[in-house]
Amino acid sequence: MFRTQRCLLLSLLLSALFLPDIPSVNAQRTQNVAVTQVQELEFAGSQNSVGIINASKTARVGAAVDGRVADLLVEEGDAVTTGQPLVNLQTAILQFQLEGAKAELALRQAELDELNAGTTKEELDASMANLRASEAAKKFSDWNFSRVEKLFQGGQVVSETEFQQAQANQKRDEQLYQAALSSHRLNVRGPRKELIVQATARLNGQVAVIKSLEEQLKRHTIISPFNGFVTIKHSEQGQWVTKGEVVVQIIKLDEVDVVVNVTADHVSKLALGDQVRIDVPNVTQQLVFGDVFAIVPEADPQSRTFPVKIRVKNEVGKAGPVLKAGMLARVELPVGKPKKMLMAPKDAIVLNGNRRTMFVVDETTMQVSEVAVELGVSNGDLIEVTGGVEAGQSVVIRGNERLKSGQKVQITSPQTGSSKEE
Repeated sequence: MFRTQRCLLLSLLLSALFLPDIPSVNAQRTQNVAVTQVQELEFAGSQNSVGIINASKTARVGAAVDGRVADLLVEEGDAVTTGQPLVNLQTAILQFQLEGAKAELALRQAELDELNAGTTKEELDASMANLRASEAAKKFSDWNFSRVEKLFQGGQVVSETEFQQAQANQKRDEQLYQAALSSHRLNVRGPRKELIVQATARLNGQVAVIKSLEEQLKRHTIISPFNGFVTIKHSEQGQWVTKGEVVVQIIKLDEVDVVVNVTADHVSKLALGDQVRIDVPNVTQQLVFGDVFAIVPEADPQSRTFPVKIRVKNEVGKAGPVLKAGMLARVELPVGKPKKMLMAPKDAIVLNGNRRTMFVVDETTMQVSEVAVELGVSNGDLIEVTGGVEAGQSVVIRGNERLKSGQKVQITSPQTGSSKEE
């Protein structure tokens, strides 16, 4: 059995020696790419400076009213959105006042509705019945007083007291009749406009009371003024805060400002809108560019340098913002003397950790070589490159995501080049 195993092993070794070479996967694979040439152009040289990344906005959010913290809804580091509640203050008393005000509003509304509806048929019928009863009582009193008066004046058996009683009854029933007549006329005509105006005013006044209470309730909820991140909590649940007291600090990081101190001889060479390349080692995995958006025209009294602010779009993912406030960044400022430099499209740059490389095409063999480059000043879609490239060489600008050195390529136009592997 041992001899059989040795024979089998010897056969395998002999077979391996005489097998033809198997080409590598990369050698067999042809990649469609778009290319362009490295150009030698004249631009202002760059100066490498160090800047500090700051939040584009910082808000120290305070309380609008005095109150006790009922709920602290965020923690330091939390992402928040515009209008998101941060802190709730206690509102029990205001809630009771609001409920009472709403009940009063319902009463005022019912009063106005009753006036606007006018007199109902049932009310008119009752008013007419009351008028007829008053009229009948008046007629009887008139007849009775006339009878008693004749007897009294004729000297018949009618006392003065009976005469006065009949006279008083007549006057009373006359007044009751006039009151019933006026009431019936009012019911027929409906409520006066003045009463409706007064009821409307009372209703509107109650609406204003409710709005005032609701506004007070809103001010008991402290909200975020913009999308950002909580960096500092200045209070805890149960703590009493006064009007204007800072409760939470929030910073805006979807855009950041890189602040660089620039000397007087260089600051005059910068202009608003100038494009600047930003590099944060071991943090950014792609090229980052920003625009000069503020040049402070007052020098620091000690360093005699001028703060220049560069606004940069920041990537915010599930793990939070890539660029964080307080980080240091290297900034390439276009403030040097004009000089000739090699420029290539930004799309030609491949990032691999801290390495920056490009793929150069040998148009004789149609194979690519990966070369390391250093980056300099940027201008529009172009960026300065130094290293293993020369002017006139073709570099890959599309389809370079998965290329390997030695891989064969097929060149298409930059507009229609495909990055898919064939």
